[in-house]
Amino acid sequence: MKRLLLLAVFAGFSGIACAQDFDNYKTILPEGPVPKDFIELSAAKFQTEVTNITDKKKRVKQTKKKFVLESTFSIDGFLANGTVLFNDAITVYLQNVLEETLKFDPALQKKIKIYAVKSANVNAFTTNSGHIFVNLGLLARLENEAQLAFVLSHEVIHFKKQHVMNVYVKNIEIERGRGDYRKLNLNERDFAKSSFSKEMESEADLLGSDLYAASAYSKDSVAGIFDILNVADQPLMYTTFNKQPFEGGSYIFPEALVIERGKAVEILEDYNDSTLTHPNIKKRKERVTAKFANGRGGVDFKISKQRFQQIRKIARFELCRILLLEHRYAECIALAQSLQLEDPRSAFLRESIAKALYGLAKLRLRDEDARVLKESWGNEMERVATFLSKQSPYELSVLALRALQKCKEQAPASAELGLMVSDLMRSFAAEYAGVAKNFVKTANQKPLDKLAYPSYTQYAFVDLASSAEFFQQFEKQAAAAGKPKSSQSSRKKKSAKAKSLKVDKLVVVKPAYVKIDTRKKQRVRHVDAEEVLININDKINNAAGELGMKTEIINPNKLSMNQVDVMRANSVMNDWFDERILTADNEQISPVYNEVLALATTYKTDHFAWMGAFALRHKNAGKGYYIATGLLLPAFAPYMIAGMVKPSGKTLYFAMVFNVRTQELEMLDIRAMAMRDTDHLLQSNIYYTLFKLKK
Repeated sequence: MKRLLLLAVFAGFSGIACAQDFDNYKTILPEGPVPKDFIELSAAKFQTEVTNITDKKKRVKQTKKKFVLESTFSIDGFLANGTVLFNDAITVYLQNVLEETLKFDPALQKKIKIYAVKSANVNAFTTNSGHIFVNLGLLARLENEAQLAFVLSHEVIHFKKQHVMNVYVKNIEIERGRGDYRKLNLNERDFAKSSFSKEMESEADLLGSDLYAASAYSKDSVAGIFDILNVADQPLMYTTFNKQPFEGGSYIFPEALVIERGKAVEILEDYNDSTLTHPNIKKRKERVTAKFANGRGGVDFKISKQRFQQIRKIARFELCRILLLEHRYAECIALAQSLQLEDPRSAFLRESIAKALYGLAKLRLRDEDARVLKESWGNEMERVATFLSKQSPYELSVLALRALQKCKEQAPASAELGLMVSDLMRSFAAEYAGVAKNFVKTANQKPLDKLAYPSYTQYAFVDLASSAEFFQQFEKQAAAAGKPKSSQSSRKKKSAKAKSLKVDKLVVVKPAYVKIDTRKKQRVRHVDAEEVLININDKINNAAGELGMKTEIINPNKLSMNQVDVMRANSVMNDWFDERILTADNEQISPVYNEVLALATTYKTDHFAWMGAFALRHKNAGKGYYIATGLLLPAFAPYMIAGMVKPSGKTLYFAMVFNVRTQELEMLDIRAMAMRDTDHLLQSNIYYTLFKLKK
């Protein structure tokens, strides 16, 4: 009964997510009750896993125990980073395909947990504890459900045969020169590691093929997965590049900006794999297809063709957002143009292209020689990148402003579009004096003579529905950009010095804590650090309570089953934070600004903080020296005692407080202390940070 209820709940969530309005696509986020994997403490998982290690050899047993410790905490750190989805449409579909693939082995089914990951990497991977993670970058490229089933079969074998742990143990043996590896030099040891890893991958391919062969899926589709993996470094684009959507009226790009065709991409299958972890594609494809030589047939879709296509489409739309966050602007434009074939009216795709152009324009205004085109790109992707890279920073800024303003006309309430337009106008005007006067403003106006820049650019804004408003804003922002920077910066310094934040409410996102003790054999003290993190909420709330400040804490390390909203907020806020760290220009508007603004409204504050500490314990070197000197030279005993009791620990505390509405880092609070970490020390540092925010 319980299982049926859960299936009904999951189906409900799946239906909600699958009903995506692709014209107004919203990022996919975790749904429903938080799974046990995200709730159970890492220390408890470690204790459970360690009981399964039964090796008689003490050295091997210790190595495996260390592996379980490190991998358990590493996996849980990954689960907490905001990119792993659960109970969403994609993850539920992955579970359905896994169940279909393993329907003859229900016991194995129960041991495996599968999740979708918001990553552009074309990959899937498995953990020793039975987690299979499938990246959206891979799902976005698959051709059918059968290929997904084969990928899952391969990953299931990795788990079943404990390949991840075996590779770890073998690498330790090789690195330390044990047994047969005793006389190997460094290069030979690297080769030995590579060879063993390839053995495991080959076994996963071959035994995975046997597992897959028992399913109803097509044997003819398998070879295609290797072709997909072989071109994983090429951006995803499946349409012919067209510059016309960027044009309008007399704003026509010179043909010189567009190359007739990109170079053909050389696809090598039989490459040298001697130092790689996987056999080359030719070997893998031949071995697997040989397994099916006498028994082909089967179907490409068993769950649903329509559902597969919907899931792949969600993955591709989400990939546009991921590429924006990673500043892979040309790739975002290429993919969005491809998706516009099916969804030409999608505001999300139109705005993704405009945001990517904005990011590129800001990049090129900072660095005219910034590379847009990668040498390895070819075909239509090369045409896109060439079109963008051949434009000067001036031309690219014009193109980006036009695209942003057109999007703003259709979404006037969008805060991020309005801010992007204003910011780019200021950056453009700061680089090119008097630029606002370089454009024809009405259809009746005569062309401008003696323009210092490409003449076609003067027509970029004539056909805007909001042309008059646009130029009024342009002149205003250009005037602001023209103010002397020295006087502006001096005023800012004075105001910052006297600025009182008076924050009444603060949201703390994903508190961090790392503890290292060089005196111990296991130097990274995972269990100790986890204990701090599950109690840090109380420390933050206690400090806030004393100061009369309200706080909410987005702590993925301390969750209950009904706190899915915490994980959803964690996902968005960490996307925003990572992109902010990547951005060289503090004025640049985040591509997920609207999403973060919505969270600020939900939490009723603009102030979000990332805080934590790094604690180091170490040996008090020279202790014997101090004792001996004190005995031999009693007059120096007081100095020797002082040397012996000097602190044997260091603690680095940090807090970064952002106003997410202004995107300004309003406080950077860093303190390095020659003191051991204690509850009192952490509590006092948190209190001091909140005190400075409140005053």
